[in-house]
Order: sequence, then structure tokens, then C-alpha cells
Amino acid sequence: MRPIFASLVALSLSFGSAVALAEGSAGRVINTPNAQASTPVGVTLVVKKITVGEDATVVNLVASFDSRVTGRVDLNRENAVLVYGENQRLHLRQPADNRDLTIQNGRSMVGDLVFPGQIPAGTERVTLIFNEGNTNDDITAPGVTIEVPLAGGR
Repeated sequence: MRPIFASLVALSLSFGSAVALAEGSAGRVINTPNAQASTPVGVTLVVKKITVGEDATVVNLVASFDSRVTGRVDLNRENAVLVYGENQRLHLRQPADNRDLTIQNGRSMVGDLVFPGQIPAGTERVTLIFNEGNTNDDITAPGVTIEVPLAGGR
């Protein structure tokens, strides 16, 4: 097993730990250099890469929060999903030690979000959704959607 989110710097938080890709399966790594989103309340998310394994799809993410409005936000009050194809969904395996993916003001988290299941070959884009149904200016659990192009299809 490997950590799901390791610290960026001393002020960073950890998302916890989760099951890694299947034993002996390195998975296919897809770099995603242009996949990012931000919200009016100060959340910035950057998807660095996606690894598609036999049993899980892993999203490597940097999440930062800087605000003058509130002291913390939850990115996973409504379970995060990875959407592909005709509204097919993979649901986030919630980290045991930070189930709501809470970020304190002035902090960042970096690491891997595990979505049990596999993105099918030929998938050209996925959408990562946090707090689906919430607006992006919600000061406790902002809704965030990131369109992630998969170069050359999965």
C-alpha cells in the first residue's frame, strides 16, 4: 500500500491512506497538464496524472485553499465521482482519516484519490466532480468540476 496524500510541506495536510493499484499492476499513467479548476471561495485543484489499473483508477491531485471568507472547506461532503462515457461513474473510496477531504485555510494537500473500477480503453475525457449539486461559491462545501482530457484516449 502507498499513502493516498503525502505532505507537500510542513503546513500541508494528509488525505489519509487507501488501497493502491492491484498487486503487480503498475497501471497506465496518463499525464494531465491542463486539468485544473478554481472556485470563488479560494479552492484550487490541479489533476497531475491519472493511473488506470486493473482494479482502480487513481487520480493524483493537488488541492489548495486560501480564503478571506471561511476557515475551511470540505471537498467530499457529497461523495466525489469520476464520470466518463454516457454518465458512467466511479465513486471515490473515502480516506479513513479525512472522509470529507477537509482543507484548512492556507493549506494544501497532494496525493492520490482512489476510485474503484477502471476507465475503459478509448475514453477521451473524464470529469472529476466534487460536491455535485453545490455551487462553486458555497463557503462550506463548494461544488467543483474538472474536465480532464486523456491524451490519445485511455
